[in-house]
Amino acid sequence: MKKITPLLALMLLASCNTVKTYYQVYKTQSQTVKSEGNTIAFEDANCKINYNLWAESGNAGFTFYNKTTEVIYLQLDQSFYVINDRAYDYYQNRIFIDTNHLATKTSNTVGFSQLGWLSLASYSTNTLSSNKTSGVEIIEAKVVAIPPKTSKTISEFQINQTLFRDCDLLRFPTSRQTSTKSFTEQASPIRFYNTITYTKGDKTNKVNNDFYVSEITNIGSKDAFSQERKTFCNQKGGGIQNVFKTAAPDKFYVTYTKTQLDTWKY
Repeated sequence: MKKITPLLALMLLASCNTVKTYYQVYKTQSQTVKSEGNTIAFEDANCKINYNLWAESGNAGFTFYNKTTEVIYLQLDQSFYVINDRAYDYYQNRIFIDTNHLATKTSNTVGFSQLGWLSLASYSTNTLSSNKTSGVEIIEAKVVAIPPKTSKTISEFQINQTLFRDCDLLRFPTSRQTSTKSFTEQASPIRFYNTITYTKGDKTNKVNNDFYVSEITNIGSKDAFSQERKTFCNQKGGGIQNVFKTAAPDKFYVTYTKTQLDTWKY
């Protein structure tokens, strides 16, 4: 019997700890939001609402542009994010700290979980710098005023944080291989929409922007990216950057990994 030397033991341990990165890419479709270049958008006579879902776990937020010559008031206390028939409030009655010498960032995260639909993560406040302990408390506004010909971005919720698994979806596709599963709107595992309420003058308007996941693809990192030279005004620089091949405003992704101990095919 061969003796396991310390060096051999280290090599075996290192091989077991090898980690490969994969991406689960979600493609969405919508009946109310249309593709426009680098964004997808809804538009009516008063406003244009732009979306770009592309982000880790997805970004369900939106940018509201006021097309008119009057101030539009976005009613956050009457606006909601809904995923798989469960609603979440855009107005959450939060208090923020504002001071020239104490910079803080308060955040919360919402994501879809197969083990319990939507789960709210706890709020966290990170102190970026501190020279004194006093500050001005700012109460979150129920109503956001948007001046004419300007826009404001509302971003609160993520779409999905959990890897979707299915018997028709290979969990770890081999190199040069992808695994894709398509869904109808009725069979989609994730359906979400924003209900946005705004007022202009004495009239109240409600907009529903709906989405559903129509396709899920698993792909290895080696096949997910291409290398491209950095460009600016059609001039190519010396730097190389990795570009996600299938990035698009109607898509988002979840990152996951594989080690030597992962044996699940699906």
